[in-house]
Amino acid sequence: MPHDYDVSVCGTYILDILGVPVTEIPPGGGRLFIDEIKLTVAGTAGGTALPCGRLGLKTLAVGAVGDDEKADWLLGALAREGIDTAGMDRLSGVPTSATILPIRPDGSRPALHAKGASRQWRISPQVQEKATGAKVLHFGGVGSLPAMDGAPTAALLAAAKAAGCITTLDLIAAGPGALALLEPSLPHVDFFMPSIEETAAIVDSHDPEACAQFFLARGVGACAISLGGEGSFVMTRDGRQFAVPAFQVAVRDTTGCGDAYTAGFIAGLVRDWDLKDCARLATATAALVATGLGSGANVTSFDDTVRAMNALPVRAAA
Repeated sequence: MPHDYDVSVCGTYILDILGVPVTEIPPGGGRLFIDEIKLTVAGTAGGTALPCGRLGLKTLAVGAVGDDEKADWLLGALAREGIDTAGMDRLSGVPTSATILPIRPDGSRPALHAKGASRQWRISPQVQEKATGAKVLHFGGVGSLPAMDGAPTAALLAAAKAAGCITTLDLIAAGPGALALLEPSLPHVDFFMPSIEETAAIVDSHDPEACAQFFLARGVGACAISLGGEGSFVMTRDGRQFAVPAFQVAVRDTTGCGDAYTAGFIAGLVRDWDLKDCARLATATAALVATGLGSGANVTSFDDTVRAMNALPVRAAA
């Protein structure tokens, strides 16, 4: 059946302000010169929507911003990428969620985050109907959306399944209580796509196979667990499992790499690719982002990303 969108990306939208390289914070009123400062659309949903658009998907952004200048920039940036912002709410009297990220020379980054509109967002019936008109509905940000976490997220994913969507799910910074927030949604999820750090915080294991089995037993159709510099691991309910190695690249910034992996995987699903090819495209998308600064960095098109997937050297196993 025809779909209004290739993907609806629902969840947390954040404005990131990145600086690189930052080796120290000057004391007092001191000043430090760095190479670059950049604004990007981020968040577990925003950091997925941006590369989805660049990978050629007709994308609907679904979430919330505030009524400030940060919202103007974020919505404008999405629109300039050809992403439909008709699913974005502007909440009066609250700021847009934002993060300052001083990027270290090795690509790692601490975060200074100001909570904002994402914490108050709850999808309306009208937007939900629009969002479930996509081939894939992705929900990103379990644990960062108090008004949606738990039963409301489960209801959205159940409605998406009933409408014929492929459903995908991600979370952020799993901590105490994360499993309780996730469990109502898991039976309505076709592809759960966390990082190994997030699954380990819930399962108390860094074994990706054990982590995947844990979530498959709770109803998900498949797990695609990103392993950072070690690639990813995929296991399905019907018994298929495989690992995909990472690509060897010069890492500049790891911001948004997990979200980029999700976007690449979704781009493969939309095109009805085999799951192993979906994971390879996801890995290539994440690798390109790691070479730049911020969400979606150096992802320019679907064709260029496929060329990178076929040309980049594979990283040797640890």
